[in-house]
Amino acid sequence: MHVRSNRHVRARLEVLFGALAFAASVPAGKLLLRGASPLALSGGLYLAAGLLCALLIGIDAMGGLGERNRLAGREWLWMGGAVLLGGMLGPLALFYGLRLTDGYVAGLLLNLEAVFTVGLGVLVSGERVGPRGFAAIALVIAGAALLAGAVRADQGATHPLGALLVVAACACWGLDNNFTQRISVRDARQIVAIKGVAGGVAILAIATALGQLGAWSAARFASVALLGSVSYGLSIVLFVRGLRELGVVHTATLFALAPGFASLLSWLILRETVRGGAVAALALMSGGALLLASDVHEHEHTHEPLEHAHVHEHDEHHQHEHTPEELAQVPHAHRHRHGRLTHSHPHTHDIHHRHKH
Repeated sequence: MHVRSNRHVRARLEVLFGALAFAASVPAGKLLLRGASPLALSGGLYLAAGLLCALLIGIDAMGGLGERNRLAGREWLWMGGAVLLGGMLGPLALFYGLRLTDGYVAGLLLNLEAVFTVGLGVLVSGERVGPRGFAAIALVIAGAALLAGAVRADQGATHPLGALLVVAACACWGLDNNFTQRISVRDARQIVAIKGVAGGVAILAIATALGQLGAWSAARFASVALLGSVSYGLSIVLFVRGLRELGVVHTATLFALAPGFASLLSWLILRETVRGGAVAALALMSGGALLLASDVHEHEHTHEPLEHAHVHEHDEHHQHEHTPEELAQVPHAHRHRHGRLTHSHPHTHDIHHRHKH
């Protein structure tokens, strides 16, 4: 129990750090859009993220851990959907929307990704949301509605179409998150490498065909490489690890703090004027994310027999035999079998707790 509790704390901290890393892409993306097309920028960022993760996999290949934790079979269908929605349509909608939207407004609207993700997690994945969770979701929606009213009443740099495109990006990423959760048991770096390289190359090919690739100076190339590696590569890896340990609902709502971080960074870096009810919207949305993250539960549940392979430690759900080579490396990945087990303990919707509620 102690090992598992420590893993959940670590997972929450990783997701929060990933949220901060992703938040930096909003003001930085606004700056990089000066002189660059949304197609070229989104493609470059995702390609940089994918190449970074591919490099990390290559460096680690000699250890043998990753080879036992690769995608297989029908998992490639979920990966394909994640690439299309999260690696192509989502970033395209975001960066076209950023051209018509204040950075702080786009940052706050990105909270809707959590609403889409959680809603689909409940409907599709059968994850539990208690009274506290529903109250938290209501806060996020109320904050988004307050922000929408402020945008309509304002004559600033935000166009309604820009806000709509950001919302569309959130819907794409909500579906992407639920697809990715189905394969989160696999190496997170492999998932991001495939999504980044496939999505990035496809978008850059479209940009080239439309004559929107533009000229890339050494400084712009380095900036895109750095931002893509951190805000998309590292951030998404940490998000996928959160999906594995915490499930869709908890991971998405912790990551929902990213838009608040993005808004604050936009005010500080871009010196944008704070308009309307933006501060109140930020308080409602961030408060909702924190409230939902505390929506834990405990009940008696049954683990059905299961055989699979993934990275694991020797917690209460992994008491099985190992070879000397496997014992030499912890955490490690190998194929193992879980017997039927009925017990009660506080838990999240991780890969071993996808039961009905």
